[in-house]
Amino acid sequence: MKPNDLINLESPDAIFTTLFAKLHEMGPIDQQDLETLSYLKRFHPDNFEKEEKQLMYLLGLFYKTDEPEDLLSFSYSIFSQAIQSETGQSFTPVQASIRKKIIANKYFSFSAPTSAGKSFLFRELIKQESGDIIIVVPSRALIAEYILAVREIVKDQKDILILQFVDDVNINKTSRRIFIVTPERASEIFKSPDSYKPSLFLFDEAQISEEKIRGITFDAFVRRSAKIFPGAKKVFAHPFIENPEAQLIKHDFEKDSAFERYQQNSVGKIYLNFNKKTNKFECFSPFIKDAHLKNNKCDFPYDVVQEKLVSGGSVLIYITKTSIYDKSFEDTFEHYIALCSAIVNTDANEIIDEIEELIGAKGKDSELVELMRKGVVIHHGSIPLAVRFLIEKFTNLGFSKICFATSTLAQGVNMPFDIVWVENVRFSGTKEDRVLGLKNLIGRAGRSTNTKNNFDYGYIIVRNVKSFVEKLIESSSLSTSSQLDEGSHDLPDDLSEFIHAVREGELNDEYNLPNKKTDRLRSSESYLLIVRALDFLFRDGKLIDGSAYQDMTKTERLKLKTAFAGIYELSLGRELKLGEKTVLSASITILLWQIQGKTFKELLGLRYSYLTKQDEQRKIRKQHKAGIIPLDECNKLIGQLAITYSAIPHSLPDSKLTSPLPSRFRRKTISDFNYDLIVYDTYDFLDKVISFSLADVFIAAFDQYHEVSQDVRASEMVNYFKYGTNDEKEIWLLRYGFSIEEAEKIKELVLSIDENEIIFDENINVRNNFHIKKIVERYL
Repeated sequence: MKPNDLINLESPDAIFTTLFAKLHEMGPIDQQDLETLSYLKRFHPDNFEKEEKQLMYLLGLFYKTDEPEDLLSFSYSIFSQAIQSETGQSFTPVQASIRKKIIANKYFSFSAPTSAGKSFLFRELIKQESGDIIIVVPSRALIAEYILAVREIVKDQKDILILQFVDDVNINKTSRRIFIVTPERASEIFKSPDSYKPSLFLFDEAQISEEKIRGITFDAFVRRSAKIFPGAKKVFAHPFIENPEAQLIKHDFEKDSAFERYQQNSVGKIYLNFNKKTNKFECFSPFIKDAHLKNNKCDFPYDVVQEKLVSGGSVLIYITKTSIYDKSFEDTFEHYIALCSAIVNTDANEIIDEIEELIGAKGKDSELVELMRKGVVIHHGSIPLAVRFLIEKFTNLGFSKICFATSTLAQGVNMPFDIVWVENVRFSGTKEDRVLGLKNLIGRAGRSTNTKNNFDYGYIIVRNVKSFVEKLIESSSLSTSSQLDEGSHDLPDDLSEFIHAVREGELNDEYNLPNKKTDRLRSSESYLLIVRALDFLFRDGKLIDGSAYQDMTKTERLKLKTAFAGIYELSLGRELKLGEKTVLSASITILLWQIQGKTFKELLGLRYSYLTKQDEQRKIRKQHKAGIIPLDECNKLIGQLAITYSAIPHSLPDSKLTSPLPSRFRRKTISDFNYDLIVYDTYDFLDKVISFSLADVFIAAFDQYHEVSQDVRASEMVNYFKYGTNDEKEIWLLRYGFSIEEAEKIKELVLSIDENEIIFDENINVRNNFHIKKIVERYL
């Protein structure tokens, strides 16, 4: 039925009879049925309320049911009791089925919609598993979410070690381990496989196997884990995939295996089009042919966004990163931002203050922080992970009113909203990536609550109905062959070498690099460059501090940077392109600051000073103080200063970068400078370039040099590259999963620490610092 017909129904009861019969026969697998239910609840609430109790049974939401009041509900309650008896939980039929198939098979691959309750099920499985668990996820944002959830699940079981990397620590006090890792770092388990006893490998968002480069690493890990740990179960979870069996076919896991495509939905959606000409909302159904045509739409009589914001609801608005960087989103959604008043909740403001401190934004004009004080949050991949984690905490605690986000929220991060406004329908990646991205995003609409006898639904708002529907109705499938078994002729040499190494088992597990690359770094030419860098960086056997680095002449600093650039070029076996050199130059400066123990906040301060030409500003202010120029001219001259050029961060290597990259601060002056851009830019350098592109190369180079020379300075540099410190106690604390900031705070409370255990000061529990106790309690 068209939305207009559903809104103006004269006898809704007849619809309930037909719809409930279909749900009983087929289950809630047709999204249009959930859409119909949403309209009935919104526009015919009295009729709907009479049927809502029975509906919970038909949807299989047994955790939301009361005692049955009719024969059909009673029959479903028997099914519910059987699930409860078998599992000990009020699982939905989908959750019970997934659990049963995981238990019964060595390999299980499945797909399910966003609202299927997968997260809750996984948490219960984690509790019950007896061996080590390796959870592989595609992003560090998902790692942060999983870490929080898993720590909460096992908070009373301190013998379970939870880490975001693979390491064998706390041996004396650990009965089993849970490692939550990306595919790139998961292979560390193969360095000493006898130290671990995994019983479950859980591959969440396993469609990463389709990505061009990361998919190779993922598939290689899957195959090695099956070979080295044949007794462990392997579970592949995907959203909205048509053929989950593809994971089993491509890896020849067809014995002792099962697959399932679950289509059951539990949260409804009402779809709206925002008409720019009338500034009003219109209903449409993506399940009707030609949904974009005028005769298939009708006016929606409310401003549902305003309605939700005023009543304490929340809205997710998917926008482009460009509109965040140039702040144009604020003009587009000015009306709704104005509805958000200042937050007075103490806990919420503490989170905001912590973010402000992390990014050094006090006294700076940070849009990220100022908007957050009104409950308006920004979320994208260039926000530092620690800040993103706090933003997600802020949102999940119910403090966020509007969230402006890019595709990072489409990558499985669990943050539900009442409304999802899809302002931008462009997603990156392959066609399947784009379709999955959109479906994952709209899956955030509608909070799945635990309220008894309550059907949940949300709203989707789009601007371009035709484009939206075309993507929504597209199917997404996995390839039945692995990229490991296909050619790589269309890839640059740099990537082909890595893929070849993965395919042929020629990847060095110690350094996560191809053997050919580590061989090139084990050369006299490489060693000469390393010695040159060490001679600049160390004085009397100690690493120079920041002031000594600043005291270097320009020529000395250039020689130091050239030495690092030369090492990187040697690793590639070719000369860097001009664009690569501009990225590397900026990266090495940040890397050298980081090696000197600078926190992220301090790095931001140094870059802020450099980019905003603080030296020139001081000279202008001196002219004013000397009476040479008046104050208004002083301010005008400072405001007109152009921001210093700095290439946009870009992953390396990339032989296509034949010319210098543009600056993120292009055509910007001091007067219109956006402080948040420094935060995003600096984090991208640390994350995309230093962490993912450079660190492994420099670790391999300096470590191999140390092996042949026994030069202690090289060993220290390896620690700086790996951990950001050479302090032994801090390194151990980092290996135990503490952040560098946490390690600095608690190290004085550590009496002893090694791979076996941490022993804290026995008076730690009586200290007044609640935050410190919270950090260390899992090891007490």
